[in-house]
Order: sequence, then structure tokens, then C-alpha cells
Amino acid sequence: MQPADVLVVDPEDRRKHLDYIQAVVTRMSSASSAAKGWLLPVVTATYGYALTQDANLVAALGVAAALLFGFLDANYLRQEKAYRRLYDAVARGTRKVPLFSLDPSDADDPIPFAATRRQKIRRRLGRWFPDATVWLSWSVAPFYGALVAIGCSIALFA
Repeated sequence: MQPADVLVVDPEDRRKHLDYIQAVVTRMSSASSAAKGWLLPVVTATYGYALTQDANLVAALGVAAALLFGFLDANYLRQEKAYRRLYDAVARGTRKVPLFSLDPSDADDPIPFAATRRQKIRRRLGRWFPDATVWLSWSVAPFYGALVAIGCSIALFA
């Protein structure tokens, strides 16, 4: 007989739950790649037009597109990391994650009741804005940073 606070999960249900989480991670990764794929023709067109027509504002538009797509991609990466934490929690059984839950916050520590207002605001903002580790990752900073730097140099010096 099992104690009341121990949740017994059928191994097949756990595998299916892990499959669902992995499908979400795969979709996030595909969306991130698609964002990069859509951005390249946009910046190529805007930067090319800006160079040939001496239109600095068009280059600035390309920089804005790169920043927007970079933010979108960083959010995909942030969400992907959150789902990987959920996957890890379900696979290891270290947290009580409801069966078939796809809420990544189930893998995080709850906000303590005694948390300061600043801590609560920071936690809520973290759901919308990626932190520095995401922005500086190998898949975000070099790609979007290079496109922004090229666009800024075209806008300023061309």
C-alpha cells in the first residue's frame, strides 16, 4: 500500500507525458529556425535597398526587423528551456508534476508567500522577457548581433 502523498504513475503514462513535452520542445525549435529563415530575406532586401538607393531609414527598418525577430527567437529559446526543465522534472520524478501537464511552471519553485514585491515582479517579467543568458546564447547573440551590427553600419556610414 502506498502513502497518500506518493503519486504512482504508470510507466507508459510517464513515457506518453514525456512524448508530449518533447513534441512541444521540437515545435519551439522549429519555430526558432523558421524565424531565422524568414528574417534573412527581409534584412537582405532592406539592407540591399538601403545600399543601392542610399536610404538610411530603410536600413534602420532592417535593424528593427532584426531586433524584433531576435526578441521572438529569444522567447522561443526561453520557452524551450522551460519545457526542458519540465521534461527533466517528469523524467526524474523530482517534482510533483500533474499527469500530462504541459505547464512549464510546474517544474519551477513556487513563488514564496513571503517574497518581496520586487521578486514577484521579476518573476512575472521573466515570463515575457528573456534573461541575459538567453540573449547571450550561441544561437541568438552571434546571429542577430551580426545582423544588427551590419544594419547599423549601413544606416550610419552608407
